[in-house]
Amino acid sequence: MALPEIEFELTSEQYELLGYPVLTQGHPMALVLEVGVLLPDVDADGWFAVQKAPLPPQLVRVGPATYAFSGQIVEAELFDDDGDESAILLVECGTTVLRVTCGPDDDGRLPYGAWETRYLSGIGRLRGILEEDFSTAIGQAVGATVWGVRRLVLTPGDPYFGQWFESHELQPTPFEHDLVLITARLHRQKI
Repeated sequence: MALPEIEFELTSEQYELLGYPVLTQGHPMALVLEVGVLLPDVDADGWFAVQKAPLPPQLVRVGPATYAFSGQIVEAELFDDDGDESAILLVECGTTVLRVTCGPDDDGRLPYGAWETRYLSGIGRLRGILEEDFSTAIGQAVGATVWGVRRLVLTPGDPYFGQWFESHELQPTPFEHDLVLITARLHRQKI
């Protein structure tokens, strides 16, 4: 049985924190898979919904490093910053776990039920966090092996602006504007 494959964004900040290593096909890594800030508004680019009834755990790629997901909330850290609520959640999505940051509704409050044992579904861009700042205790590192690299050149004035390039490695150079997507195979969870 093939290992599950994911695609995640490697931000320029994360790559800098790593010290610009050469990432080649077959390179193992441990990372936290994070879906950025999601809102309880289906018109937002990234959104979420909470419910009490069970949802099947799913992680479905719907675009470049973008996933629709559903699963049970297994950890939660809730915040109230001057009346604006937010939460950082760990969601079990079947093949892996995702860290999700949930923003408030227009009234500054989270939807009822954004805590452990409830179920979350949504859509957002997946990022790989390889160097953690430990601003939250929520998150679980998963093992993965680099399988491929896609880079969208977005550097202003570059003659290849707007073009995608695929390779089996990421060269040790900074990228401030480019979008770098890593395809990786998830390791099996130890029992």
